[in-house]
Amino acid sequence: MALRYGAIDEVTIMCATYYARTSDHGYETCAEHLAMAGCLAGGFAKGFGYLDDGLLAGLVHDLGKYSDAFQRRIRNPDHCGPVDHSTAGALLLMRHACPLAAMAVAGHHAGLPDLGSYGELEGPTFMSRMNRARRAGDCNPLALAQAGEAQLDIPQSAFLHGTRSAKPMTSSKRSERWSLYTDMMLTRMLFSALVDADRLDAEFFTSNRIDRAEHHILESLKKHLGPQNLTSGRVPAFDALREASLTVSVERDAEDRSRIDRLAAIMEEAADGYLAAPDKRPIDIRRCELLERCLACGKDPSYGTGLYTLTAPTGSGKTISSIAFALEHARTNNLRRVIYVIPYTSIIDQTVGQFEAIFGTDAVLPHYSEAPYQLKNESDMDETDLRRALAAENWNAPIVVTTAVQFFESLYSNATSRCRKLHNIADSVIVFDEAQTLPVPYLRPCVRAIAELVERYGSTAVLCTATQPELQPLFACRSTWSTVLSLRPHGGVSSCSC
Repeated sequence: MALRYGAIDEVTIMCATYYARTSDHGYETCAEHLAMAGCLAGGFAKGFGYLDDGLLAGLVHDLGKYSDAFQRRIRNPDHCGPVDHSTAGALLLMRHACPLAAMAVAGHHAGLPDLGSYGELEGPTFMSRMNRARRAGDCNPLALAQAGEAQLDIPQSAFLHGTRSAKPMTSSKRSERWSLYTDMMLTRMLFSALVDADRLDAEFFTSNRIDRAEHHILESLKKHLGPQNLTSGRVPAFDALREASLTVSVERDAEDRSRIDRLAAIMEEAADGYLAAPDKRPIDIRRCELLERCLACGKDPSYGTGLYTLTAPTGSGKTISSIAFALEHARTNNLRRVIYVIPYTSIIDQTVGQFEAIFGTDAVLPHYSEAPYQLKNESDMDETDLRRALAAENWNAPIVVTTAVQFFESLYSNATSRCRKLHNIADSVIVFDEAQTLPVPYLRPCVRAIAELVERYGSTAVLCTATQPELQPLFACRSTWSTVLSLRPHGGVSSCSC
């Protein structure tokens, strides 16, 4: 039945049931999908300090599904065309001065749009969509979805916690280092949190995959929110949703850090074996010196998150020593995962094999085009392949091994599939193997991305090579940190001022 919202009262709206999607086993209500996606996105965004933006984006991203047109389509899809259901939520966030979350909402299906310019009306840019929507009067997407505003009942105070304009985390004033680049990266991170939350809930409702790493968090969240209320179309109060977002964040933290603790313990046991081995050759002694130094620095709490260089000659065991430092450093600083970035696919299989031999296949996610599971049809995949294929969508794994192309192109992409993983880069140790191979034509954007991840997203970057490139001036001009530390097999730890 078509609903004409202007002709019905608020009680009727609150009691009506609006559907977001359908599957073989029934319909998912808008209330369920928006509450689940909102709490997940808020929990994910909490990892980089923006829970409220993530929660708001998730709550309103499909607000347009409350419109008559979408409700007709979901009940009779063969006779109704596609309906724009993202503009309404983006427009609501813009009205409340939350532009970064609004852009994430606008692009959660088609990809992040270009910003565009003030007054623009033509084309697919974000500003042109918002301007056209505003000019539509009573037929604008938000007006057509007013039932959603009524059911969600988001208090005005909630929007005040959203990111109204770019602001540094450490200051009430806009600093010189806070720039449009920072806004861009934050928009991508919010976009990533929203896309991952949206896709996870959609999959949870339609196929309920128990092999998905987040499955127990999804089940716990739905139980926390009250499945009876959600399926009947009742949205929990905003404070309850915010509390559920915090719970998601706490559960993720506990799981991620438990995995890091376990792998760091495995690494220590393996290192003990290397160090205690008899009849060492001279090269073995050098390798053990580097390994001991990396373990010690990783355990040292004075080595907080930041930029590090691991400089050691070829054949000195940098791969094992760098992963040892990364895991101990992650455990010491409560970081979530290790991401190992390698320039060439020709050496990535060897690195993956070394890590699997120490930590097992369950702990290691190889993500590159020629990874064996990437070349198989789903029907031919075994349990490990399926688990890796799912984890590759959002990098929810304790150790990720990937290519520099995959890493940097994802950071600068606007596509949902590439950006989905970005929020899981926050709070990570990122090891750049053979750092001297960073492509010269793209060196500044690569360095800028690394600096942003370290400065604003709690990550540590390790530039690992036998021949360190002269990148310090590029990092220094960003004023990101006061010192760059270098781990060396001899001479201890050296530091040089930026």
